[in-house]
Amino acid sequence: MKKSIFSRYFYLGTIITFFFAALLGSLVLLWADGRYEDEKREQAANMAHLMITETRENYSRYGNVDTPQIHSQFSYYALTYNVSCYLFDENGACLLRSDYADGSIRLSDSLMNSVQRKPTFQVNQFTGLTQELSVCYIEHFQLYDTDQEHGAYLALVYPAEQLTSFSKELFFVLVIGLMAVTVLAAIVFYFNTRHMLKPVKEITKAAERYADGDFSFKPDVADAGELTYLAMTMGRMADFIDSNEKNRKSFVSNVSHELRTPMTTISGFVDGILDGTIPPEQQQGYLRRISGEVKRLSRLVSSMLNISKFEEGGMELKLVPVELTGLLISTLFMFEQKIEARQIQVCGLEDCPRAEVQADKDLMQQVFYNLIENAVKFTPRNGELTFSVMPQGEQCQVVIRNTGEGLSEEELSNVFNRFYKTDESRSKDTTGVGLGLSIVSRIIRLHNGNIMVKSVKGDYTEFVITLPVKGKKQLPPKERKD
Repeated sequence: MKKSIFSRYFYLGTIITFFFAALLGSLVLLWADGRYEDEKREQAANMAHLMITETRENYSRYGNVDTPQIHSQFSYYALTYNVSCYLFDENGACLLRSDYADGSIRLSDSLMNSVQRKPTFQVNQFTGLTQELSVCYIEHFQLYDTDQEHGAYLALVYPAEQLTSFSKELFFVLVIGLMAVTVLAAIVFYFNTRHMLKPVKEITKAAERYADGDFSFKPDVADAGELTYLAMTMGRMADFIDSNEKNRKSFVSNVSHELRTPMTTISGFVDGILDGTIPPEQQQGYLRRISGEVKRLSRLVSSMLNISKFEEGGMELKLVPVELTGLLISTLFMFEQKIEARQIQVCGLEDCPRAEVQADKDLMQQVFYNLIENAVKFTPRNGELTFSVMPQGEQCQVVIRNTGEGLSEEELSNVFNRFYKTDESRSKDTTGVGLGLSIVSRIIRLHNGNIMVKSVKGDYTEFVITLPVKGKKQLPPKERKD
């Protein structure tokens, strides 16, 4: 079974703490042992200096080292400092010893040779003075009488336990300290790791909810650094997915409705002609209505394909010089019959200057066609349709305005959405497919331009297009970099 992130962080932190605490304890133990050994060496050297001085004084006075004063001195140091004191002549033979043990002992030649150069301090070694490991300090010095001088050696031997007991006690203390530090570190790592991974659990919970289709849940992550940013990003992602899901459902619902209405009409009329319900003299009129519904379906499919191209970045612009006023007028002529039939007054074209921009001519004509079609559709009889073209330095602005019912605040915010219709009932508008303004918006954005709508309820609706004169093309989504 794979270990969890929690256990990995917990064990890793605890092991690292134990390792470094053990390493630090070992260094402290070595340093303390060294310091204690240095203190013992210094203590032995000072004691040896005092004993040598007194021994020289007695030897100068009495001409002998085997005196009660020196015996008393050796006994004092032996009892006070738990040390065995030995005095050797220049040949290594023992002259005096504090332990009063039987048996002769002597210094080895190698040891005497090394001591003559400098005092020797040996730790846990066999010196031949005792049968066990010991700590031994040996120093060579000279004894003077009236006639001549004699070499001598002073040896101070400590039990090895004096050093080893200190090391054992210090080691015991360090082990207890190491265990305490490890336990404390384990507790700290446990709660810290739980606290650190709490945002991860919250984000995981959010991901599970999102996987189940519940995008309303927002992970509660605060003061967690990068994880807070990750949680915020996931929240935005959830909102985006939720919005896309709602749009998808709305799109499917709208497409289904838009396809079902004309297909139902076509099916009903065709069945009526086939079964004889519609008499022969009326079939021509019904066939014209069927033809209109088929054309409506064709426009719907064509518009949906165009939107798909825009969203996938497959729509390529063919930038050429386009004279906007002329294109606007030529597009307006396509609606001449409808305008005359409804007695709509066209204003402003005579005052529009020539304005040339770099644009895709076919797409710009589709923009003008959709906007004019929309304006004519919602302009009341005897209403006004106003146009203006205004070059503004590096940009050019085109305004299409119609009188009529206008748009509410809700309608203004949704007017460029797919399949959105301002009619309360779809049946009031049987010619549109609800994609015209959405296509307009995408074409303008593809030209790196801008379109906005203004309206006063019960008065007018106005679409304002702003295009760059030099025809800056916006990158399609698949090539755009954040």
